This record gives sequence, C-alpha cells and structure tokens, in this order.
Amino acid sequence: MDLSKFKTSDWLKVGGAIAFFIFGFFSWVTVDGLGTIGLSSGGGNVFDFFWTGTLPWILIMATGVVTVLLVLEILKPGNLPLPLIMLAASALAALLLVIRLIFNPLEGKDILEAAGFNVGRGFGMIACAVAGVVVLAGAFLGFKESGGDIHDLKDVDKLKSQFGMTAKTDSGTTPPPPPPPSPGGTPPPPAL
Repeated sequence: MDLSKFKTSDWLKVGGAIAFFIFGFFSWVTVDGLGTIGLSSGGGNVFDFFWTGTLPWILIMATGVVTVLLVLEILKPGNLPLPLIMLAASALAALLLVIRLIFNPLEGKDILEAAGFNVGRGFGMIACAVAGVVVLAGAFLGFKESGGDIHDLKDVDKLKSQFGMTAKTDSGTTPPPPPPPSPGGTPPPPAL
C-alpha cells in the first residue's frame, strides 16, 4: 500500500473514522454519586443511542472506508459525486454528534439527579464528537480538492447535474424523449 497517495483530506477522513471507531466503545455517559459516598460510574457507548450514535457511526465508517477504497483505486468513482456524498454524510453525522454532546438526553436522568447523582458526558462521547468534526473537515477539504465550491451547495440545478439529473426547461417540464423509429422506414409525423 502506497501511503504517499493519501492527501491531507484523506488522512483526516480515515484518521477521524478510526478514532470514532475506537472511542465509540468508551463510556458515553458518566454518573457521579453523592459526594459523601463517592460513587462514580460510566456506561453506554455509541450503540446505545441510535439516532445520535449508531447512525453517525455508520455514516463515518462508510466515509472512511470509501476514502480508502478510492485512494487505493479499488473503487472507481463512476458517475456518482462521491466527494459531495461524503461531505453530506459526514455533515449529518457531525450534526447529530454535536446535538448529542450539547443536549445529552439520557433516559432516567431526572430520577438519577433527584436522587443526588450527577449525570454527565463521558470521554467517549466527547472524543467521538471531535472525531466526527475531524471527518467533516476532511470531507470538506476533499470536496474542495475535487473542484467543488461551497457556493455550489446552494445551486440546486448544479447539484442535480452532478447526479446526472437534468435541469427543468422554461416550461417547467423536461421534454419527452424522441419517438423510436417506425418499423416501415417512414418517419413519424412531426409533433405539434
């Protein structure tokens, strides 16, 4: 494997995905007991929170794997705008992780806090949120390296054209395809 093929954006995407994979298994929630008792515990991991844990895990792992496959030329880009897709996937993942980090809704949190326990964010949650933002930064750099521009994301017609979709004509509809040739060899009548 030739590591010189990896650009900075690729290292950010792959490194962030590896960090997210590792720290996803660390404690995402901490529960500290009453000061006099001195109880402290941590628990949960990335798979205990589907929308703000497991879904970002899937998106970030896919971004990392696709990046490695593209750099090693095992996967050919084809007609899909993979840098744009990876940017969208990592942006969604980072957004969900930041939501989890800021709000940290935990089932039963009110009961634990009423009993004198403090419920907080674990090291795994914080590290995964940072790793998600690193992957997003790498995906953004990769998007820019592929010729994309941040202003392109506001132009719906340009986004459609990257996926092979055609823009609408002035009448608001796309024109129909031409009719197939007739079997007798005579051309079809002109459409009005």
